Amino acid sequence: MRKVMIYLLVWIVGIAMGAGGIIYLEPSMLSKAPAPVVESLPYNPQTAVPITESDIESNLSNVNHYINFTLEFSVAPQALTTAGGSATAAAGGTGTGSTTLDAKIRNAMINLARSSSYGQLTSTGGLSTFKEQVTEVLEAIFGPGTIGQVYFPSLMTQ
Repeated sequence: MRKVMIYLLVWIVGIAMGAGGIIYLEPSMLSKAPAPVVESLPYNPQTAVPITESDIESNLSNVNHYINFTLEFSVAPQALTTAGGSATAAAGGTGTGSTTLDAKIRNAMINLARSSSYGQLTSTGGLSTFKEQVTEVLEAIFGPGTIGQVYFPSLMTQ
């Protein structure tokens, strides 16, 4: 009986520590809004680094619809390097200069697309709303106030 009580006590303490860790160390897990990675850094268009993520493709929340788009935005160089990218590598081509950061951006865009419906995107103001959501997701990765204008050089929904 004593062993059972000890195991039960260890289990309860473990659950309490896990819940406390989630609540106090990573509160963004409890809300839909992800926590910003960096503090607010000033965005300056003269020093901003252009980023292009090509051929992002995902199903929409509707079963028979999908989206394919190319994303262009500019980011403050400090925020890019803090997030793990390279300002010099990013300026020379597509992406952020970090395959890990590129994958994080692409996964976030795919998750956003999967939560959007065809009707939302094609409705009046739907693309503007999607662009605002993309900006919010990018600011969650790079920090608030670090992202310039977001462009879709190509965007196709079907």
